[in-house]
Amino acid sequence: MTDDGIHDYLIRGMTSQCKPFRPADWAERLTGVITLFVGERSTGIHIASTRLAMPIFEQDLKCLHVARELRRVCPDAFDFVMRFASDNDLTVELYRIPR
Repeated sequence: MTDDGIHDYLIRGMTSQCKPFRPADWAERLTGVITLFVGERSTGIHIASTRLAMPIFEQDLKCLHVARELRRVCPDAFDFVMRFASDNDLTVELYRIPR
């Protein structure tokens, strides 16, 4: 938990039916969409990245770490990501970044 009691979010790449979510690069694709929402995509760079969402592996499972700040910076992007998780039956957990 952060000092103010708020966590980030972790979207796990496993459905409630315990099936891995496909395609395998879903987290990278979703990160790319978020960069379009928040305007952080750099010209000439083909790998999309933003400090607000980051593909990670958690216990050998592809996940997407979503910074709590995304909700404030771009509510539409945050809503899109959470709706994506819900529509695709993915688990969203509160997440604390390991220090």
